[in-house]
Amino acid sequence: MDPKCKVCGSPTLKEPRGTWPGVARCGSCGAVFGSALEPQPGAAGPDKRNLRLPAGYTLSLEGADLVILRRWMGWKYLALAAFCVFWDGFFVYWCLDMAANGAPAAGLFLPVLYAAFGLAITYYCAAGFLNCTRIKITPGELSIRHYPLPWPGGRVLQRQEIDQLFCAENTVYTKVGPVSTYELFALAPGGARLKLVAGLDHPADALFLEQKIETHLGIGDKPVPGELKA
Repeated sequence: MDPKCKVCGSPTLKEPRGTWPGVARCGSCGAVFGSALEPQPGAAGPDKRNLRLPAGYTLSLEGADLVILRRWMGWKYLALAAFCVFWDGFFVYWCLDMAANGAPAAGLFLPVLYAAFGLAITYYCAAGFLNCTRIKITPGELSIRHYPLPWPGGRVLQRQEIDQLFCAENTVYTKVGPVSTYELFALAPGGARLKLVAGLDHPADALFLEQKIETHLGIGDKPVPGELKA
């Protein structure tokens, strides 16, 4: 019988392949062990706040690696799609009207600005429908990639470049009131704050990612000034 995890009591422990000889990881809570029975110093235990897997997220194990996949699709993109149809449709009508009336070249400045904004917002909407964020955590590396449409913000960090993970709230004040999104950051040993994932709609999403990545990298949770609290 496989030894039990002393953190969560799970009867199974999964051995990582190759990278960590003599080290085991619990297949249930993700706790890291220096032997089959004793937790490694500083290794993260199970999620203290007991956060569930958010909607639109999937978890999978690839040997010793944890892969988190997050789909961007949400209700806000449906509303944005309706706006894009109206905006782009009006642009097509405007262009046809200008062509029919022989508009001078000097009059193209406003249509070009209109088209540039429409292209940007349409691309953003398409990314919301199609894109995923793939977070891969190996024993020594964290990588983040957005695909299939190209999008900024992907990065690769080595374990020694990460001192701590924390979440923050980003609030923008609009005419209809404050709008908040949530972000996940890494704190580097020198104190630099590196943005990992942005634009999350719910605080639980950011906290879930923080906990899963900390657990898999063996980072003990410590308070960071200004961080989002559960």
